[in-house]
Amino acid sequence: MKRIIAKLDIKSGFVIKGIEFEGVRKLGDPINFAKKYFLESIDEIIYLDCVASLYNRNHIIDLLPKVSQEVFIPITAGGGIRTFKDAKNLFDNGADKILINTGAVKNPKIVRQISDYYGSQAVVLQLDCKKINTDKWEVYIDYGREKTGIDAIEWIKKISKYGIGEILATVIDNDGKRNGVDLNFTKKVRKVTNLPIIAGGGVGGINDIEKIFEIKDINAVSISSLLHYGNYTAKELKSKLKRKGFNFRDD
Repeated sequence: MKRIIAKLDIKSGFVIKGIEFEGVRKLGDPINFAKKYFLESIDEIIYLDCVASLYNRNHIIDLLPKVSQEVFIPITAGGGIRTFKDAKNLFDNGADKILINTGAVKNPKIVRQISDYYGSQAVVLQLDCKKINTDKWEVYIDYGREKTGIDAIEWIKKISKYGIGEILATVIDNDGKRNGVDLNFTKKVRKVTNLPIIAGGGVGGINDIEKIFEIKDINAVSISSLLHYGNYTAKELKSKLKRKGFNFRDD
């Protein structure tokens, strides 16, 4: 079964969207967006507090209880997770999964601790990277603000041993441009891990999603702009993709 996931980047209480994680625009209320997407048959929602790492406070904690009362699909929450307690706060307030990037890079043992307690299915690795050359990508942390010098493919091999259950793979160079995801990167990631992969960063239309789903064992896509700006609803995307032979959970 395929999944279409809405990713909502949040800053100062607003859903935002930019290009390559920069030049962001405020788009609206994160609770209203989630309710709308739920009613339009989205499969899952990802909330990411883009500045939690800077301010050591994840504001998604405040909205999760309200969202959980009205949205009955899996919700993944991330941003600023540095300790087990940070993750626990998100789970306690309604998150079904947590999304971790910076904290995992700086202390992989945190991933193991969270995974051992909540199960690997509840831990999603946020893999943000930039392309260096044809077959090399570098991991970035702090919402694309800081380079690490870490090779993205080697990082997947390492962190997979710590108990993550899924990978959200985004090439920052493609983000927000709606020219398609980096399919080469997605294929490289697929080759080095058997974990479920959510492909994201640059989806601009039906054809882009189709190309992602045509890669063997890639069953999930993360979308922002295409939904945020009203180009399609999840229901419309699924309807068109079903006619191309793809199946979804609500079939």
